[in-house]
Formats: sequence, structure tokens, C-alpha cells
Amino acid sequence: MSALVNGKSNNIVEKVKALPCFVNNPCEVEPLTGGESHACFKVTVSKKVSEKSYFVKSLAGHQETAKAEVSVNLLAAEAGLAPEIIYHSSLWLVCEFIHGKSLAKFTAEKTPVPANDKIMIAMNLMVKIHQLQHPHNCPVLVIQELLLSLAADIKTNHLQQVFLNETIKKITPHQSTLNHLVLCHGDVNYENIRLSDSFNKDCLLEKNWLVDYECSCLAEAEYDIAMFIAINALGTEEIDVVIQHYQQYANLDINKEKVRAYLTCCYLINGLWYFKLAIDNEKNQTIRQKSRQQFVFFDQLVFFTDKAVDLF
Repeated sequence: MSALVNGKSNNIVEKVKALPCFVNNPCEVEPLTGGESHACFKVTVSKKVSEKSYFVKSLAGHQETAKAEVSVNLLAAEAGLAPEIIYHSSLWLVCEFIHGKSLAKFTAEKTPVPANDKIMIAMNLMVKIHQLQHPHNCPVLVIQELLLSLAADIKTNHLQQVFLNETIKKITPHQSTLNHLVLCHGDVNYENIRLSDSFNKDCLLEKNWLVDYECSCLAEAEYDIAMFIAINALGTEEIDVVIQHYQQYANLDINKEKVRAYLTCCYLINGLWYFKLAIDNEKNQTIRQKSRQQFVFFDQLVFFTDKAVDLF
């Protein structure tokens, strides 16, 4: 088995080296861990007197989202919100490598960034993304369809399926074609906010970027805010703080009740996504714990007889 795994790994490394931006250049390819859905690499190209590093992401197996991801990433890079794109195709995305850490790791390993400051950094980046002109191939979020698709993609027993079908109908907010839609990142978690090595806490809104546009879509701003709260495991008591920081940078009034409605959906989306990922990864306990955490938050917001955390 290990020989097969090593063979597969060597094959993908050779594919990375054969990309047009690297071919005929001596380079070192280092697989990156931490990504939960894509194979990612750090590629270091050595020249006579210098080295240059790049971030490479495989889009294989994600063709449904790849085109929109690349389009939105190009827009964000042009606006200075994401690293410069060096090369892209239907299967690969190559951009400049950020020498630094994610906001999540920076907080864990260096002098802690206060929670309020982390929210401020995230909301400043989110608002800037929302202000971009969206590309024509960016999908419109239909949250009920997204939830039903996730539910159908998981092997469930009868009780779980009944619970999901009934729950999704109850919790999904009405989405009107008249709603004000913006370009949403869809996954503004602290791991996707990258800080340069020269990041300074005295200048919080500088030297940071938002990466990973796989979940980008057209949706109401309240959805992106709700997903931010859910994916970063913030409590509902933080809703007012998050909205306050968002509105500090945006000329847009945020509806708190919509945020709460979307938040319920986001907890279920994340819980189901992590639940499936844990199954696919042989019941990985870390991922399983993330799933359970999202279901716990979900059960705290809704008052059903059956509890998601007990069923999943």
C-alpha cells in the first residue's frame, strides 16, 4: 500500500514540475498539510542568485467550482486582496507564496491577537470582497438547494434523512430575487486570512490577504457574515460585534435577524460537510469533533425534539 501511495505522490509532484511556469526551472516541491479538500504545494524555484516560492493548488476533482474560484481569485488579486496569480488552468492555480502565517496560527504561536482585532481584520477584508464587481460565472447561492445537496451526498439512515428533510424546510430563509446580492467569499475563516512576516499589530489592516475562493458565490452579505461566525466557532453573543465591525467599513445596513437565520443554516452546512469528510477520511477524530461542534451550535439555536448532535 505504501508503495502505491508513494507512487501517486511522486506522480503529482512531477505534474507540478511540468506546469508551464516551472518547466525547465530547477525547483523543489513540498506538499502542504492542513487543506481539507485540495492537494496543495509550496514550490521553490532556484535561480543563480535568488529563490522564489509559489503556492500551487490542484483543482482536480473540483471542476464545478474551479472556474468561479479562479475568476474571483483573479479579481481579488487585482484588487490587492489576494496574492498575485502566476498561472491558472482548469486543473491548477499558482500564485505567489505568502511568507507568513494564517491569522489562526499567528494567534496560536505569537503574541495573541485580541478577538476583537481578529474580527476587525476579517470584516475589513470581507467588505472589500463584497465591493468587487462579480464575474459572470459566479454561482448564485440558493441555500435550500445547497443543504439538500449536502444531505443527499451523505449516507444516512432513515431517522437522519427524515430529520434533515424536515429541518431544511423549516430553517431555510425565504430568498427573493429582489435581495441585494454581493460577491461573497463563503469561507472567511481565520485559516484563510494570511499575514505577512512583516505584519504589525499596530497596523492591523495592512499586510494581510484573503485566500481560497472555492466557496465564492453571489449571496446576501448576511450569509457571508453568518458563515464567518459559524466556521470560526464564535458564539451568538458575537453577532452584534461582527455586524458593528462590518458596518464600520461598508455603506450597507446589515439585518441581524437575517444573520441569525443564515447562521442556523451555516451550522448545519458545516456540520454535514465535516461529517461527510470524517467518513471519507476513515472517521478522522479531529474532523469529527469539528462536525459535532457545529451540530452543538445548531441545536442551541433551534428547538426541535430531535437533536442534530445525537443523530450525527
